[in-house]
Amino acid sequence: MKKILVLAVAFLCFGALAYADSFVTYGSRAQQPATDLLDWGQLGAPGTILSTPQLLSTFNGNPVLAGNTNGSNFVAAQEGNGWNGGFDYGESLMWTGNPLFGPYGPGPFAMLFGTPVSSFGFGIEADLIAPFTATISAYNSTGNLLFSDTFNEPLAGCGFGNSCVMFIGMGDLNGANISAILISTDSGDPNFANDFAIDGVTLGYGSIPEPGSLALLGTGLLGFAGMMRRKRNL
Repeated sequence: MKKILVLAVAFLCFGALAYADSFVTYGSRAQQPATDLLDWGQLGAPGTILSTPQLLSTFNGNPVLAGNTNGSNFVAAQEGNGWNGGFDYGESLMWTGNPLFGPYGPGPFAMLFGTPVSSFGFGIEADLIAPFTATISAYNSTGNLLFSDTFNEPLAGCGFGNSCVMFIGMGDLNGANISAILISTDSGDPNFANDFAIDGVTLGYGSIPEPGSLALLGTGLLGFAGMMRRKRNL
């Protein structure tokens, strides 16, 4: 079972790269046209060590296969309980892990969507408190690279006790073609390469709407995500 995700990602990474879609980036969840949520709370209690891959489900019941691309274990975490960073307190997280601290990690981390999506978004924070970059690549169902981009967190204004969370949102302007995404990070220290946590992943399936309607859709999902967090904390 562990080899399934490794082989799938190898297929994606070494597939034909001639095909490319136009894409847009979102600076916040409020900008992203999302209607679904992948909640990491289903991974179990904070500190649970999980084998790769894990078959998960979105709020709308769409399957997602997820795990570290090298087949290593990853970890269920929670802000304030297993992860002390800048996410909302009590937020369920996925941590790639780091072999320096236990039998898990590191990434890169991949998600394969049973139902292709047109957009995705998540907050990401590196384990090492230092400037970091995150590279996100999106693939279609035949392993072709649709688009890829690198995002920079310069650590300006953050550090101990302050948020170093960077939101990454991307949308495919050509439609719901995204069947997999690959996430990797570089913190400038090889011991912490691909060592990061992400929060719940918001997902969209329809065509990308005009910019004026993005805020309305995103605000609705923000309320939905907040409701899910409150339910978990009751």
